[in-house]
Amino acid sequence: MSTITRGEMPHVAGVTHHRIRVDDLDVHVAEAGPASGATVLLLHGSPLHWLEQADVMTALADGRGGAAHRTLAPDARGLGWSTGSSRRMDEARHVADVLGLLDALGLERVHLVAQDFSMFASWRLAFNHPDRIASLVAVESVHPWTRPSAAMLRQAWRLWFQPVIAAPGLGPRVLRSRRQRLMRHLLHYGGHRMPAAALASFLERMRQPEVAAGLSAIYRQLILPGMAALPKGAYDGRHLSVPTRILVGLDDPVLRIDALGPWRGTADDLQVRPVEGAAHYLAIERPDAVVAAVRELTSAA
Repeated sequence: MSTITRGEMPHVAGVTHHRIRVDDLDVHVAEAGPASGATVLLLHGSPLHWLEQADVMTALADGRGGAAHRTLAPDARGLGWSTGSSRRMDEARHVADVLGLLDALGLERVHLVAQDFSMFASWRLAFNHPDRIASLVAVESVHPWTRPSAAMLRQAWRLWFQPVIAAPGLGPRVLRSRRQRLMRHLLHYGGHRMPAAALASFLERMRQPEVAAGLSAIYRQLILPGMAALPKGAYDGRHLSVPTRILVGLDDPVLRIDALGPWRGTADDLQVRPVEGAAHYLAIERPDAVVAAVRELTSAA
């Protein structure tokens, strides 16, 4: 990971920070790269914040690897350094937060990178708002027509922590507990070790009561309902016009490419790619794979 200076807000060379007002939300946004470059919006997953995307941001912002991109990484509602009510953090609210941020920044269209729970909103954006999304790199995501398969269900026990985190009262207490054992379990998911400075930042931020409550609300209102809705096939029969790459770490303990199932819709340009040497936090473990996918799509736009 990029060299970071520990402190309340992690410092990464070349990254600046802004606060943008969106409705009732005060969004913290990390930014790197020239304002003239193609804009890439990077959405983090659980239980992290913007720092998850730092290596991808700085690599894309560096013109030595190809065109220099403008990269923006906001903290989701209730997480990181974004502040605002997390009492409602469902899929529709997350979509509205993203679109509101684009409007506040005067951005008509962006290339999107999304990880983990951000995929629920990102699929809806790609299908319903293709005029705002130029391309999509979906990190550790099922494809939009996936049904829970027998192979997935056999690994479902590994997600035992989800209802624990979602439980009001209990979830925030466990996330903030003195040794933060559940957080450490999540951050070492798949057996991979996270860089020490990043680990310390994610643990420290989750000790804040409002952040722990925000993550609990995301599991309760967004993640668990989103997973329960998969069998309903919300996108069945629909066409995906946004060029998309799905990246799946081969060491992920639950998500398997061969268990995603058949497509029940059509797409102009959708490819699913395995990534070696990565489990769940692919943007940290293999940022080069994310960068390569983004550059492929932005160069073709």
